[in-house]
Amino acid sequence: MDNILEIKNLITSFASDGRKERAIAVNGVDLAIPRGKTVGLVGESGCGKSVTSLSVTGLLAENGRVESGEALFQGRDLLRLSEKELRAIRGNDISMIFQEPMTSLNPVIPVGVQVAEAARLHEGLDKATAKARTVEIMRKVGIPEPERRYGQYPHQLSGGLRQRVMIAMGMLLKPDLLIADEPTTALDVSIEAQILRLMRDLQRENGTAILMITHNLGVVAEICDEVYVMYAGEVVERADVFTLFKSCAHPYTRGLMGALPRMTPKGQRLYNIRGTVPNLWAMPVGCRFAPRCEFAAERCHGEKPPLLDLGGGHLCRCFAPRGLEDEHHG
Repeated sequence: MDNILEIKNLITSFASDGRKERAIAVNGVDLAIPRGKTVGLVGESGCGKSVTSLSVTGLLAENGRVESGEALFQGRDLLRLSEKELRAIRGNDISMIFQEPMTSLNPVIPVGVQVAEAARLHEGLDKATAKARTVEIMRKVGIPEPERRYGQYPHQLSGGLRQRVMIAMGMLLKPDLLIADEPTTALDVSIEAQILRLMRDLQRENGTAILMITHNLGVVAEICDEVYVMYAGEVVERADVFTLFKSCAHPYTRGLMGALPRMTPKGQRLYNIRGTVPNLWAMPVGCRFAPRCEFAAERCHGEKPPLLDLGGGHLCRCFAPRGLEDEHHG
């Protein structure tokens, strides 16, 4: 299958004051996004999902650095491009919907002007045409009174409206690849459904590929074709969406599935994965999930498991990916 983006062995590190060594936040990630498909990137906060996307688009914080790897976008390695070359691609060929709109939007420029700027910069539209395009996309993403909201500043909008502004900005130019980082977190379920429907329409009309970064497995089930599960900077499982929900193989993925809200008998506790994601400067030896895994054996604490091919493109980073007890996660 033709991939619009191929990430190969991506390693990203961060420096910290008072420490000589750098922390590895993304450790050898391989990820492929086929043209016209939606790929989900799933995991708890701190697993490296957002850092992966920021690495390939050249938007890391100053203390972040890509140590090695490739990010081939339509045959060009994004990691080898200059900032000027990346700016020409970002917002036009690749658009991003950022997780935190309040830190992504300029507080002293009206939100509509910020959205329209992309159309004027990349398509050379005049001010009036760019405004008309912006008002239309703002209406499509569920922003009420878009003509009036166009001239308002970020602080005058609710969190949900600011998030919709970010979504409008990401979808305005009909990009080849849309990277959506928790795009529906601040939205209610009705608006979430509307946004997911818009993304599917964009994909159907323009062949847009989507990287959906989320912890919401409901969104994954609704929109994704393939799913990568990340834990502590590594991909621990990869499968098509049907295989993942029917027969996920990694204990971490099973834990995520088991923690989904569901109707349970009165008095029965909801399942949760014990412990927390490890500190970047104190990663476990061997399997990074072993300290939290109820199936971990001695080998898991001293030896790093390979990413096994279970067939049909189903990959799992575990010594014993099959035969786990489902009732522990039910």
